[in-house]
Amino acid sequence: MKKLFVSIVTLIVTLPVLAQTPSELANSAAVQETQNVQAENARFPEDALTKSLTASLAKQGKSLGVINGDGSIYVIGSATTARPSNMSGFINSRNVAYSIAEMTAKMNLLRMAGEQITSGRGFQLLEDIVEGEDPDASEKAKELQNRNAVYSQDYEQKVKSFVTGLVQGCAVVRIAEGECGGDDYQVSVCVKYSPEFQSFASLIKNGGRGRIQMGSSRSSREKILSMKEADLVYRLGVLPTYNEQGEMVIYGFGQQEVRETGSRASAAYSRAYSQARLQAVNNIKNFVAEDIVAEESMNSVEKLREYNDGSNAYFSRQRWEQAVRAKATTLNIATEQVRQWTGVHPVSGTNVAGYIVCWTYKNAQQANQLRQQLDNNRNPHRNSGAINGARQQTTRGKIIITGEEEDL
Repeated sequence: MKKLFVSIVTLIVTLPVLAQTPSELANSAAVQETQNVQAENARFPEDALTKSLTASLAKQGKSLGVINGDGSIYVIGSATTARPSNMSGFINSRNVAYSIAEMTAKMNLLRMAGEQITSGRGFQLLEDIVEGEDPDASEKAKELQNRNAVYSQDYEQKVKSFVTGLVQGCAVVRIAEGECGGDDYQVSVCVKYSPEFQSFASLIKNGGRGRIQMGSSRSSREKILSMKEADLVYRLGVLPTYNEQGEMVIYGFGQQEVRETGSRASAAYSRAYSQARLQAVNNIKNFVAEDIVAEESMNSVEKLREYNDGSNAYFSRQRWEQAVRAKATTLNIATEQVRQWTGVHPVSGTNVAGYIVCWTYKNAQQANQLRQQLDNNRNPHRNSGAINGARQQTTRGKIIITGEEEDL
């Protein structure tokens, strides 16, 4: 049954690719390129993002949470940082919240292909009215007689959801984040799947062996190199787009909080750059393929007791649990450095070190040649191989939404 379910998921995710020719994929207007910061008046970033995307997609005849006519799918996932924005460690917690939001969105995408639901429920009623004393009852039973339940009602319900599948060609195309007050900073993302993303992910997975998709030429690298650091702070995940030659490329973004200790600041920045680069490369890897397993369960219990002495007792429990896991997978991905930068997060005031990498078809070919040379030259006799001060609770701030309508 599990194998059949995985096959259905794979079929639904990959079927749109077979229905389009390479030229049709290349001419699609679904690939994003630039982002701008927008302010949206809403209670939470998730609400603002939903409202913004609904309006933008409606102009293109598309909707959230459905398989659109061009095979594209848009879903939203959200998460809240564990660390308040005015405490150290916020940037790291923000990165975690982004990852949780992205994985939640991918789980919601897989659910559109079907999910296994297991459920059961039941209740039990009891009425036990006793008059007089049982002459055969023991002294202990007589003592407990005053608390015998004359009426009881029990109810229990269990619901469990399970979904699994290999997600390929999914990218975050719009992010909303902001301070909600009360130490509540939320990150909400919109993940998009499309046939052209799926085809491009397969090309990267094969090390650039295959046909590169072509589209309208764009000055994507120039725009990223000239982008202000204040805008780069809000850049997370990846950006699939086209280069000056009209070839599809993908940029990976990573950032890390810089923790200076008063001395050896250069070392602190070097470490942050290295961590940011690793995040950027991993974001491209997650775009190419991620094997997701998600489970969600809910258990509801209610109990009522009425005793013969006139007293009563009530008990209720609602237990909910959600777990999303991406299985460990390994891919050989050749990327090139585009830019490293430093900035300050406008809400937390934290120093941030950022790194941007890129996968291109040309660089993949050069990397294959370099790998061949290294393998030929290998020696056959060697084995390869802060101190926190007093703070106040955060207050409500503006919600930042990144992304343009033309990128959808």
